[in-house]
Amino acid sequence: MRRILVATDLSSRADRAMRRAAIAAAARGAELLMLYAVDDDQPAAIVEATRREAAALLARAADGLPELRGLATRTLVEAGDPFDVILRVAEEQACDLIVLGEHRRRLLRDMLVGTTVERVIRLSRRPVLMVNALPTGPYRQVLAASDLGPAAAAMLGAAAATGLLHDAALSVLHARESAVGAVLAAGGAPAERRAEHKEAALRQAREELATFLAGLGHPALRGAEALAVAQPPVPAILGAVERLRPDLLVIGTRGAASMERAVLGSVAAEVLRQVGCDTLTIPAAG
Repeated sequence: MRRILVATDLSSRADRAMRRAAIAAAARGAELLMLYAVDDDQPAAIVEATRREAAALLARAADGLPELRGLATRTLVEAGDPFDVILRVAEEQACDLIVLGEHRRRLLRDMLVGTTVERVIRLSRRPVLMVNALPTGPYRQVLAASDLGPAAAAMLGAAAATGLLHDAALSVLHARESAVGAVLAAGGAPAERRAEHKEAALRQAREELATFLAGLGHPALRGAEALAVAQPPVPAILGAVERLRPDLLVIGTRGAASMERAVLGSVAAEVLRQVGCDTLTIPAAG
């Protein structure tokens, strides 16, 4: 990584994101860009005054957080809608990672238009790290959810390239839901038969996951723990997070190409709304 972008609204939640971004930048020798977006839907004089105040506050934050000391940093104050500003700056500055603070759960607005974080994750072409927890150092326990599809290896490789998995214990989860098993359950098949089918599906999932992991080439992915479960993806991921208590969850997003990735995959969207740990979302290729 050469450049990390952290967007801040200068709140205490955003301080966590800035500290986590600084830890990542220090570990990789990357430049850290600190961005504040000014609402431009107001008189020009107010926009300009807000820009000056935000620039001063960003500079003060850079001086006040110990994690930022000694780093190559730049502060940027741009006018516009926050999610649009974040995406534009990330592209213009060729940032390798976008870091954001925990989103506020304003239920009505979230249902209608989504939060800034969710909109950035939907449309970003770059990995997005959402920081929920107070950083205490590098990530130590990482859980990655993978469907073993054609893009799965690329997703994990992109996650490893961020450096966030370095020196962490990595577990890779594959959830395999059997359509036949669902039919057996709906049709009232004997419990013994359903259990036999579930065990067979689980054995196959474990074999497929082992083969998949053996083919991964990035050093940070070697020696990953294989976790295969016979469950639908969302409860499988949430259950693994509950059991393992990872510092970081890695998950891929799937957008609709015809809509320029305007739709976040249903699994990723549901998981992101519920987990409390930090999450790294990797955009689908293309």
